Amino acid sequence: MFLSEAIGYAETHVHLAGQEFYETLIDGYLHVQELQLMNLSLSGNLAPEIGSLAYMERLNFMWNKITGSIPKEIGNIKSLVLLLLNGNLLTGSLPDELGFLPNLDRIQIDQNHISGPLPTSFANLNKTKHFHMNNNSISRQIPPELWRLPKLAHFPLDNNNLSRYLPPELSKLPTIT
Repeated sequence: MFLSEAIGYAETHVHLAGQEFYETLIDGYLHVQELQLMNLSLSGNLAPEIGSLAYMERLNFMWNKITGSIPKEIGNIKSLVLLLLNGNLLTGSLPDELGFLPNLDRIQIDQNHISGPLPTSFANLNKTKHFHMNNNSISRQIPPELWRLPKLAHFPLDNNNLSRYLPPELSKLPTIT
């Protein structure tokens, strides 16, 4: 089964290696809150339908062979706390919509083939502590607005195609590594 087919099915039921994982809420429906499919050599694209998983809190597709771009529809998952897509073959630019995830604590998209600039919408990620974008092909200058994120503690951007200078706001961050 390709990843895009699995996502459409995962809205009500996740079946992995003979194990069933689901959460039943008071309304009687099944709601996927956590999807960890890491290091399984999954291939294919992330389907836009992934954005319909409204109760998702932890989305982990690390260390697979996922290709294509990151669907902007992931920005619809307002409950998302962890977005872990590192170690894949993702391409294209980062969708602006990812900057409107109000509960996001950690975003890891490092070690892919992401290109283009960091969206200024990422300045809205006020709860984000870990922002891993290293080992991609991200270009242009880091938007100065990102240095004002109140909880930002870890922001690796090494091995990209960044240009210009580091903004003076960087010196005001006491805990960033």
